[in-house]
Amino acid sequence: MALGFFIVNFAPSKPNYFVMKCTLCEGEDLITFKGIDGVAFYRCNHCFLIFKSPDVWLRPEDEKERYQQHNNSEDCPGYVEFLNQALEPTLPFMEEDMEGMDFGCGPNPVLARMVEKTGCQCSFYDPHFFPELPDERQDFIFATECFEHFFNPHQELKLLTALLRPSGTLTIMTNLWNEDDPVENWWYTKDPTHVTFFHSKTIDYICSRYGYDIEYSDDRKVIVLRKRVVR
Repeated sequence: MALGFFIVNFAPSKPNYFVMKCTLCEGEDLITFKGIDGVAFYRCNHCFLIFKSPDVWLRPEDEKERYQQHNNSEDCPGYVEFLNQALEPTLPFMEEDMEGMDFGCGPNPVLARMVEKTGCQCSFYDPHFFPELPDERQDFIFATECFEHFFNPHQELKLLTALLRPSGTLTIMTNLWNEDDPVENWWYTKDPTHVTFFHSKTIDYICSRYGYDIEYSDDRKVIVLRKRVVR
């Protein structure tokens, strides 16, 4: 649920004109279309990211208010089962005493407590509720249901990559869009806090640009990436 910033490129010869850029790859080859309730979307033809028009992005205080309405706790079996979709495929890459982080945990860091039961240490971060980042780099990072909230995924991925140790794992859980389910009518876009949507080709782009390899993917919403070692 971390926040980013809208990127524009002002043309010097036309002071009132700006070129929309992709919030991930900064490309300008974008397709515009209308979604549910007439919301404008942009699709990047380079990295296949789709993002909502910035004019519908919520203010930070409105975002926080919506997140506080979520009733997610360890006492909710359905929520624990939901988080296990990210934890279980990551367990083969985790070892006891490793240090990790639950990034974008919301007001209740349930996943961090689940991870600690495996014998690993797990800190947590959320820009609204726990805004202090760890000083040390991490062996693993979970980013469950937060990528779709990124206003500026390029900056967020730079941060996540900097926080990971070489060979560390980044587990992403966000529903991927595909051509079989038109985004114009996709239920996932109805949440006003969901502003950015990833395709499997977007994940490939992320791997190429930020230096990751795919260790696991269910081709729907859970991906485990490993940070490459630069030699």
